[in-house]
Amino acid sequence: MRRLSAVPLLCCLFTTPAVQAEQEVIIGAGKGLGDALIQQKSISSAKMAGISYSYRFVEYPTATGLWQWWGQASYSHLTLDHRDEQQDQNIFELKPVVRWYPCNVARGLFGEFGVGGAYLTRKNFGDIELTTKPNFALHFAAGYRLGTGNVLSLRYSHFSNAYTNTPNPGFDFASVNWNFNFQ
Repeated sequence: MRRLSAVPLLCCLFTTPAVQAEQEVIIGAGKGLGDALIQQKSISSAKMAGISYSYRFVEYPTATGLWQWWGQASYSHLTLDHRDEQQDQNIFELKPVVRWYPCNVARGLFGEFGVGGAYLTRKNFGDIELTTKPNFALHFAAGYRLGTGNVLSLRYSHFSNAYTNTPNPGFDFASVNWNFNFQ
């Protein structure tokens, strides 16, 4: 009897009220950060360019605003001149992302959070020596969605092994992103 009563709850959790799936292609550019936040050493001279694809799975208007759940796949390329040698770092990410709009509609200001997995092609980048190539990926973003559906955002990204191995140096970068929205 209890299983039957849980079915409507599960249907509400995994069903989207939105009729059409929303998608975004995201172009980003940025630079590495110093050791002021999470990472232990600076990569502030690193330059970053990236592209992502996002797919909105579900959205829910609530009393606290509009909540959207996205899936995101990303590729980022970082370059750094370190001790007279150019180093390149390629990052491949896959992560779920939560986006929150304070109103019950997807426009204007929003906040975003994503956490997932990443694969980095180098363990050493600048003065930072990672313990593993597979890492956790974390980002926080704030942005603004225009009336056209396109989005401009500022993002902080962090990569590390999340203390699954020691040491856990990690590294960070900030980027400005333009999201091209389509359905």
